[in-house]
Amino acid sequence: MLKEPPHTPPPRQTAEPVPGAQIPSMPGGYPLLGHALQLRTRPLEFVQELRKQGDIVAFRLGTRDAYAVNHPDLIRQMLVTDAKSFRKGRMFEKGRLVARNGLFTSEGDFHLRQRRIIQPLLRRAHIQQYTSTMHQIAHAQVETWREGQEIRMDRELFDLALATVTRVLFSTRLGEGRSAAVCRSLPVLLEALGRRAVAPIDLLDKLPTVMNYRFARALAQMHGVIEDIIAEHRSRPAGSEDLLAALLAARDEQSGEGMSDEQVYDEVVTMLIAGTETTAGALSWACYLLSRHPQIQRRLQAELDVQLGDRDVGLDDLGRLRLLQQVIAETLRLHPSTWMLMRSPVTDVALGERVLPAGAIVLFSIYALQRDPSLYPDPDVFDPDRWAPGRTAQLPKDAYIPFGAGIRGCAGEQFARAEMAVILSVILRRFTLEPATARPARPIVRLIPMPGAMPLTVRRRPHGHGIPAVR
Repeated sequence: MLKEPPHTPPPRQTAEPVPGAQIPSMPGGYPLLGHALQLRTRPLEFVQELRKQGDIVAFRLGTRDAYAVNHPDLIRQMLVTDAKSFRKGRMFEKGRLVARNGLFTSEGDFHLRQRRIIQPLLRRAHIQQYTSTMHQIAHAQVETWREGQEIRMDRELFDLALATVTRVLFSTRLGEGRSAAVCRSLPVLLEALGRRAVAPIDLLDKLPTVMNYRFARALAQMHGVIEDIIAEHRSRPAGSEDLLAALLAARDEQSGEGMSDEQVYDEVVTMLIAGTETTAGALSWACYLLSRHPQIQRRLQAELDVQLGDRDVGLDDLGRLRLLQQVIAETLRLHPSTWMLMRSPVTDVALGERVLPAGAIVLFSIYALQRDPSLYPDPDVFDPDRWAPGRTAQLPKDAYIPFGAGIRGCAGEQFARAEMAVILSVILRRFTLEPATARPARPIVRLIPMPGAMPLTVRRRPHGHGIPAVR
């Protein structure tokens, strides 16, 4: 049992408004580059250094001024209260190269329309249908593991997440060739977008570099795979119950309009990225953390055995599986699916006691926020019990936003949490996870931070623990 943290920090306070207050500046920039080099080469450390400078701090990307917003109240103001005063900004502009005008990158009234169409497709009733698919794929893959086998869990869970999202989207597996193309393309696309978002000048995107060549090739591969699948789907007889069929048939409840083929493509690419890299990363970190904390892993296995008996986990079980939810919550606190996001004010905006100028580059880091020691005791410690009932009363409302907040929060949050719960339950009821090496796993920071090499050893649990029969 983890010990109680030594103290509960008081809620952070914002200062009283001071007209014309100056914004403190981050030291250590380079001529011409500003702080772009630090943000590119040591991003997770740098955003935490920015956090330590104050609630809002100025820094430079190349010759342009940029601002980091670090206080949860101010982040909430930017994402919720004054959301209409901000555009999505530079990162999302770069993201349009891949997702074009999908839900992740679109703006304004068009974004609201797309959200109205897509959100109902990812609610509980639909997710209930998808859980059986999640179980089938997870059982099939996990049952190939052998006692004592060393597994690259990061690769294994990427493959599992890709198989799950494609089956839910398309009612079928991608096939070996298409699956390989997506596996090659996604990491390249996300790495390139992450670099372009913090590049000091846009000219670097157009130079004949190896990275730009790889990006163009990966984008063409992804485009070809998705367009072929959509064309094949349209040629099928009516009656398919997958998510792509629902997208093709969906209508805006206000206007009655549906989506063009181009828009369906944009949303499919968005879902494919969100449902593969983000889910695989979170699941990998959860497995890694449990392997390093065997007492928590044993508690979770006992909870699954007692609560589920010989059944697979279902949506109705999730409310009773308290420790499972706490493990997921704590994993997403330490390793959120997005390490930073950007916004840009459409006019001068008063944020707390400061004023951010129109058109500025504004950054906020979910990673740094959720590791703030003034909000979380022992912030780098994996402690699922910090989410136990009664332990979160002092936490500010928006100190925990792994899926974002407001009208641009992730529409697929319920789907992602259900998928994590299903896959973790399948793994932990069959196997106990152990580290295969003493070396700690390191994050690879792209647009979405993914774990590096993560070898784990799997030990088969003895039957008789209420483990479901092999399928």
